Formats: sequence, C-alpha cells, structure tokens
Amino acid sequence: MKNALLALLLAVIVTPAFAADDWNGTWAGNWDNNGDGAQLIMAGNTAIGLYWHGDYIPDELNSSVNGSTLTITWGPTKANESSAILTRESATTAHVVMHEPGRGIVEFSVRLQH
Repeated sequence: MKNALLALLLAVIVTPAFAADDWNGTWAGNWDNNGDGAQLIMAGNTAIGLYWHGDYIPDELNSSVNGSTLTITWGPTKANESSAILTRESATTAHVVMHEPGRGIVEFSVRLQH
C-alpha cells in the first residue's frame, strides 16, 4: 500500500514537468549524424517549417496532435507521402521516427531550442 501511494505521489509530481500545452517553438537534433540534422518549427500545434537533408521541405506540411504525439506528413502525393512522428519524452525533448519512401526509417531525439 505504501509503495502504491508513493508511486501515485511521484506520478502527480512528475507529470506536470512533462506536460506541455502545445509543441510551440523550434525543435532540433540529429546534427551528429553526418551533418544530417533536423529542425522543426512549430506555431502552437501547427508545423510551419521542416529542415531535413540539408534544406527546408518545400511541400505543404500537415500536422496533428494526439496526446503526447505529434505527426507531420508531407509529399507530392498521398502515395508518396513522408512522415515524422514525434513522441514527447519531456517538456523539452522528443523522440522522432522519420519515414520517407525509398529512404527507410530514421530515429533520433530532438530538443526544444531556447
């Protein structure tokens, strides 16, 4: 009983530290991967810029948030669509799974820049 109460108290204290109202700001990471860094610019929960493979993605970005997960898609057609799925690890860090047709999957971490 004591352990359960302690776990509940810890969850109540720690959860607000990881909570965030939205994804607003600039998230960046993966720079140590042969210079193939990523930068994601968010206005609230809307993706407005994505730097990847040495340039900004020219396609329209579509973004949606479900709990602590942000999904961004882009591409010339639905059949050739790329995606980035970010899962928040804390208020300032997230894990990214990037998928591009023909290039496979890349995983890395990003941090909110201040």
